[in-house]
Amino acid sequence: MYTFRKILAASFFLILPAIVFAQATSPKLTIDIQTDPNPWTHLNIKDDPDNFQFAIVTDRTGGVRPGIFEDAVTKLNLLQPEFVMSVGDLIMGGVQEQYALDRQWDEFIGFVHELEMPFFYLPGNHDIYSEMTLREWRKRFGRDYYHFVYRDVLFLCLNSEDPKTHIGETQTEYAKEVLAKYPDVRWTLVFLHKPLWAYEEEETRWETVEELLVGRKHTVYAGHWHQYVKYERNDSKYFVLATTGGGSGLQGPVWGQFDHVVWITMTDEGPVMANLMLQGIWDENIRTEDIAEAMNNMMSGRTVTGGSLVVDSLTFAGAKTKLKIENTADAPLTLEGTFRPHPVLRPEPAKLEIVVPPNSIEWLDLELLTDGEVPVELIEPLHTDWTSTYEFPRHEKVELAGAAPILVDAEFPIPEASTAVRIDGDPSDWGSFPYVCEVPAQISRLEYWTGPGDASFRFALRSDTDFLYLGIQATDEFHRSDPKRSVGDKDGLEILIDSRPDPERSHGTGENLGESAIQIQLSPGATAETQAVNNSEKLPTGAQIVSLQTETGHFTEVALPHTYLNEKQGKEWEKVRLSLSLYDRDEEGRTAQIWWRPSWESPANYVGSGTFKR
Repeated sequence: MYTFRKILAASFFLILPAIVFAQATSPKLTIDIQTDPNPWTHLNIKDDPDNFQFAIVTDRTGGVRPGIFEDAVTKLNLLQPEFVMSVGDLIMGGVQEQYALDRQWDEFIGFVHELEMPFFYLPGNHDIYSEMTLREWRKRFGRDYYHFVYRDVLFLCLNSEDPKTHIGETQTEYAKEVLAKYPDVRWTLVFLHKPLWAYEEEETRWETVEELLVGRKHTVYAGHWHQYVKYERNDSKYFVLATTGGGSGLQGPVWGQFDHVVWITMTDEGPVMANLMLQGIWDENIRTEDIAEAMNNMMSGRTVTGGSLVVDSLTFAGAKTKLKIENTADAPLTLEGTFRPHPVLRPEPAKLEIVVPPNSIEWLDLELLTDGEVPVELIEPLHTDWTSTYEFPRHEKVELAGAAPILVDAEFPIPEASTAVRIDGDPSDWGSFPYVCEVPAQISRLEYWTGPGDASFRFALRSDTDFLYLGIQATDEFHRSDPKRSVGDKDGLEILIDSRPDPERSHGTGENLGESAIQIQLSPGATAETQAVNNSEKLPTGAQIVSLQTETGHFTEVALPHTYLNEKQGKEWEKVRLSLSLYDRDEEGRTAQIWWRPSWESPANYVGSGTFKR
């Protein structure tokens, strides 16, 4: 019978469109090979039938931590080794009553019965520590030392408590007979609980066993110390393993303190060993669609929304509102929050504490108090800082901090123009600009915005018999108007004007507005001829725009005909909703965007924000 490698080597001397590599009567690989090159490194596939994989679990007791060993069983079923070995300390022990000992063994046996592959027992000092416990072991499991051979590898399982920290004479003779019976196996693996080779001041009889191992390929595995150490002895490797749920400080690999299962691939060159940390082994549900959606909501700020409100007066003397807490996961959400100090508003309650059941929404009543009446336009956003916590099954606790702004807003009046407004880029006929964005309600790329002196804006609205006018005066310490860049990637403005009837307008977001709103993205120029306006062909007939650079930034004027607004509202128009944001591109080519009111596409968007009325 040809080996796989012989068939592979021969194949390169054949010119065939496809080659079937076979072993016995079962095809192993079918692949098209061309003369040169081919899209792979080589075809020496690791398919040696004598290689096999098994796992080792180690100490579960000596300060048992519930759930860890059970988790290891679950993960071993994911890994699918051919069988599982142990190095003892399987139960807590320490009891003298038969019923208590029975309870401990029944519990452990229940754990390993969940394994989908064989489990090989080995006694430790917590399992055998008295005549009663030795009798119980032999009653349940028969022998306390034994051996087996699998694929020409000898597994020698010894009892290091024969008696305490010792290998008895009978057991030593047994080991001698087994090793003599299998002198030519390709490898010998020895398992025992205590690393007896390290007990140099005690009479353990290990040196007798070790002498029997001289000259043969072998590896030794032990536990007991709850700390991982690798030794080089007898021209071989000896290992003391860490824990699989036993008492541990869990200080990490450098201290040898961790929970693991050992994954062994047996080869002709010896065991290839991988320490698999339990927290690093996951099934296919490590991140489900449900978890992803919950985490995305947390990251996007959609966990806590609401609270902002629009009042029907330009002054504010307190009001009640609600915060929306949304949990889209199949696990409970715990939320805690506090409010930052505010010069005007006093929130009641001052702290947020709530547990939101899976897949549900909770509303928190919130009252905003003030000392007397305060002009709405002078009220800065109130920020709540919150921490949301999920405990998904088998995951560590997930915490994420966030902040949500709460704004007090009004429906602002649009004054009649006392003089004619000329759309010429000259701000002198406007007078004041009462609406100020120096403390933005929202900032994109906060790290690129250094404050009002870096970028800010003021604006005003006017109306006459024919037009609604908008004037925006922007401050920008550095102006960039690269004609090769898109409008949103250089200094400029984005203006959204929604003139639909209420409540469509007030409740609308920026998503899928389509033709319902005017969207203007523009970048100022040195002259009206060099300004850039995106999609200017979509502006209503009669609309006018001029955006010019100034010594301190830029100034923009927009005029929209009443006829367009009347058409959108189906009557003489009364209100419009406005969203304004400023693009600020600095000398390093980084762009920040600041909003007067939250973006309509943001979770911070709220009903009726930025509404102006005639």
